[in-house]
Amino acid sequence: MTKNININLRVHRKKHGSNWYRINRNLHRDIGYLCIGFTLVFAISGIAVNHIRDWNPNYSIVKKTAIEPKLIHIDNEDEIIDLMLTSFKIINSVKANYWASEHEFKVFLTDGSNLNANLTNGEIELELITERKLLKNINSLHLNEAKAAWVIFSDAYAIMLIFLAISALFMVKGKHSPWGRKGGLVLLGFAIPLFFMFLS
Repeated sequence: MTKNININLRVHRKKHGSNWYRINRNLHRDIGYLCIGFTLVFAISGIAVNHIRDWNPNYSIVKKTAIEPKLIHIDNEDEIIDLMLTSFKIINSVKANYWASEHEFKVFLTDGSNLNANLTNGEIELELITERKLLKNINSLHLNEAKAAWVIFSDAYAIMLIFLAISALFMVKGKHSPWGRKGGLVLLGFAIPLFFMFLS
């Protein structure tokens, strides 16, 4: 009788343990899928803002030049602006303009682009600025420009990542558990960022 009770207890514990591992795996899987989109947003925007010295992650800037001989020695601002716009077939409205020097006239457009005319040689330079709409919005989230709402989201995301990290340690039992070679990799994961902290 005692033997049967012990066997039943072992079966119950085994079944209970299996249920716990199954629930852990299912939660890890579902939350992991949810975090894929979050991770891509953070990763892409993180790379973009990390290399802000090498490129503009929010705007695409293209420079073009044209020669307009009619510009030489013209002093009427309206004529100058009209020639500058028609040289590049620009239809955007002019936001502002000013004389940068005696022979250099600058025009700013409503979309952020600008034109610079040299009235001594008729050269016009266009700096065409185009907004990277999706990437700019993602970057603003990454930099917490959305303030309170983004703080709530990022905190929730951080909690989910913590869960994924801890639940991953208990996905399997026995020789495949983290207490061994896998545990060493976990410790290495702690050590790598600390190493870069000391370097900085």
